[in-house]
Amino acid sequence: MYDYRIGDCRELLKTIPDKSVRLVVTSPPYNIGKPYGKYKDKIALNEWKELINDVTKEVYRILTPDGAFFLNLSPVPVGDSKEIVPLPFIGYQILKNNNLYLRNMITWTFNNMQNCTNRLSGRYENILWGVKDLDNYIFNLDDVRIPYITKGDKRLAEGGGRNPTDVWYFDRVNNMTKKKLNLSHPTIYPLPMIVRIVKMATNPGDIVLDPFAGSGTSLVAAKIMGRNAIGFELDAKYKEECERRLKTEGTIPASTFDELYEDAEKVERFQNAQSKSVELAEQLKFDI
Repeated sequence: MYDYRIGDCRELLKTIPDKSVRLVVTSPPYNIGKPYGKYKDKIALNEWKELINDVTKEVYRILTPDGAFFLNLSPVPVGDSKEIVPLPFIGYQILKNNNLYLRNMITWTFNNMQNCTNRLSGRYENILWGVKDLDNYIFNLDDVRIPYITKGDKRLAEGGGRNPTDVWYFDRVNNMTKKKLNLSHPTIYPLPMIVRIVKMATNPGDIVLDPFAGSGTSLVAAKIMGRNAIGFELDAKYKEECERRLKTEGTIPASTFDELYEDAEKVERFQNAQSKSVELAEQLKFDI
C-alpha cells in the first residue's frame, strides 16, 4: 500500500487511526524561502514552531507504542535575519512537549552545498530520533551494521560488523541528479539514508509515513524494504514524480544498498588514500 495524498498534512494526519504507524520520517520546510510551490517557506518563526508542534502532536497519536519519529532539521538563518537559528534545538523542545524522548541526535554531513562568504560554510544537518517509550522501541541493529575496516577481522565471521555511529555521511541530491531523474523538488533526501532509517526502525509490512513527502523518497525507501507507506504533500505537482519513482527506483533490490552506506564509503576512501600515499612514498623514497 503506497498512498500519496494532496493537502495540508495537519488535516490529513487527523484521518490516520491511533497507534497505526510504526515510523514517521520527514524533513519539513526550514523557513528559509525555498521555492516549494504552494507552501510559503518564509513565515514568522512562531508560526513555524506552531506548524511543527501541530504535526508532532498528531505524530505522537498515530505512532505505535514502539514507534519512532525521525525529524530532519538544520541550523539556518530564518526569515530576513542573518542570525543562525538552531532549529534542531527547537525541534527537541517540541518533541519533549509532546511526550517524545530523544534517542539520538544524528549528524548528517555532506560536501555538496553552497559555500558561504561571511561565515563558515554549513556542511551538516541534524536528524532527531524520537521515541514514545525509551524501554520499548524498534532498533534493528543487525540490519544496519557497518563492515569493519580490516577485512581479516575475526569479528566479521562472528556477526557482520559494528554499530553505526551518530555521524552519517550521505551527499545531498545535486541538480545534475535531479535533472537526470526529472525531479523538480528543491530539497530531496538521499535515498540510501532513508533506506537505512526504514531498515533500523521498522519491520516488513509496517507503515511508514511522511507528512512532508515532496517527491516521495520516504515512500520509495519503504517500498524497497517491503514496508507500506503514506505521504502527504501540499503541492499536487510532486505526486506524479513520486508515482514515477515508485515504479522505477522503487524496484531497486534492497541488497543494492548494503554497500552504499557512508561508513563503507569512508573505509574505501581511507584504503584508497592509504594505498596512494604508499605509492607516492615509494616514488619519493620516503619512509612511512
